[in-house]
Amino acid sequence: MLYDVLIVGGGAAGLSAALVLGRARRSVLVIDDARPRNAVVDSSHGFITRDGASPADLLCIARSELAAYPTVRLLKDAATGAVKRDDRFIVSVASGEAFSGNRLLVATGVFDQLPTIDGLKERWGKSVFVCPFCDGWEVQSQRVAVYGKGRDAVELAQEIHGWTQDILVCIEIDDLTERDRRWIDASQTFLKVGTLNSLTGSRGSPLALTFADGAELGCQALFLSTPLRQHSPLFEALGCEIGTDGLVVVDSHSGTTVAGCYAAGDAVAKHHQVIIAAASGASAAITISCNLLEAEAADLARKRTT
Repeated sequence: MLYDVLIVGGGAAGLSAALVLGRARRSVLVIDDARPRNAVVDSSHGFITRDGASPADLLCIARSELAAYPTVRLLKDAATGAVKRDDRFIVSVASGEAFSGNRLLVATGVFDQLPTIDGLKERWGKSVFVCPFCDGWEVQSQRVAVYGKGRDAVELAQEIHGWTQDILVCIEIDDLTERDRRWIDASQTFLKVGTLNSLTGSRGSPLALTFADGAELGCQALFLSTPLRQHSPLFEALGCEIGTDGLVVVDSHSGTTVAGCYAAGDAVAKHHQVIIAAASGASAAITISCNLLEAEAADLARKRTT
């Protein structure tokens, strides 16, 4: 079967796009490997009418709504490769199947490249976070630590300063500028230079941060300044341009540098919120639908002249 649109990624962006395209009477296949970035998170915030809902519940609601549109199919599988052939896209999946579509939307998001710290995995999404807009409210006015390579950690601390002024900045390397140091002094932020080795402390109790030099610091929550990496290999396989910031390069209409291939969600966004990802997917879907309509109109016009 040839689908109008193949969507790889079944998070907020991909499912939002599927809803818009389904309502536009387009045949859609959504391929998702069920490995969302926020799987460890109990609640999602910042989505109007859904503030505090669990990410799993949001996805469940979205999938149930899509069931009303018979042209939308959901497939739980991992997309392993993609090629463009004769202006069509062929996506292969781990189970061995391959699917064809006239257009391709990749909404696979990104993942956080976490540092190697003992105890981090158990506390990830519980008392260790990356986004103050997602989790800052819950730790407002409490002691918060920020950990990262260097200057990026200071920039994150400056964001967090809107929620709490009791901040510990912990950096692996001291590459701070004089401006950074002036802010640290003026804000009375504690600065620690060293490698963080381990985290201890149960959920709801203070965290203990132990460094390579034996130093220990305590806080209620830890925010990490970590690099982001693309979750899917498809962009590289297709030859889509990736920017120096690690995000997929798209135009104002969500189009990648490969014609007919679009990208949406955290893979292209500088700000990572569920509501932003959903809006990105909806916007891309409208563009794709209009693009298909234009192509179909051009085909009809050519047939009329022949």
